[in-house]
Amino acid sequence: MDKKTTICRGVSAVMPLCIGDFPFSFIVGALSVSAGMSVWQSTAWSCIVIAGSAQMLAVNMLKTGASLGVIIFTTFVINLRHVLYSASLAGKIRDASFFQKCLMSYALTDEVYATTIKEMEENRGDKYLFYFTVMLTFWGFWVLANFMGAMIGSSFPDIQKYGLDFAMVAAFIAIVVPQVKSQACTVAALVASMSGVLLVILPCSLGIVIASLLGVLAGLAVDLSEERRQKNVSGSSIIRDTAHE
Repeated sequence: MDKKTTICRGVSAVMPLCIGDFPFSFIVGALSVSAGMSVWQSTAWSCIVIAGSAQMLAVNMLKTGASLGVIIFTTFVINLRHVLYSASLAGKIRDASFFQKCLMSYALTDEVYATTIKEMEENRGDKYLFYFTVMLTFWGFWVLANFMGAMIGSSFPDIQKYGLDFAMVAAFIAIVVPQVKSQACTVAALVASMSGVLLVILPCSLGIVIASLLGVLAGLAVDLSEERRQKNVSGSSIIRDTAHE
């Protein structure tokens, strides 16, 4: 497969999430300016952080006068789920250079992970080109939406009440649900979803982190149980074949 085809595949694969996230980043840009940032400060911040939930929370904390240390710690906790993404990808990018790994980790968002994980698991020869295409496409749309929100969105009062950010949730659901095929994935999704709802009252979005961990552990337990069952079945078959002989 040539490079042009791979690039086109990457762009088309992530485009639904780019469109879904556009309103959310637009809102973040508008709120950043309303919190006292300049347009360029808001845009630069979006280039560096690339995390809508963390940016939204940080803006609200800035408005309430929270200290920089508290804001940094809170956003760090919210983004701990990315450690799970990194751990999942670690074994699949061992042949990547140090520079490639640094660049991949820079923009490892929920959307980029959901779009590229299958490609990385299949270990195709063009997997890195596909990943970087997805990453740069999503990053470009995210920054552009933030810039536009900072430029014109701030003129709309209470823009966060319009519900535009739901587009991101809908797009992400559309990407994730088709990937839930095995029993382990189904259990992990159910446990994580229910835990997330029950733990939503926890501060600093810790409920999301804990729910993610519980989902991973539940899926792992089911996967290990299935492996043991298959080994037992295989062992029983070997014993029966030996006995017949």
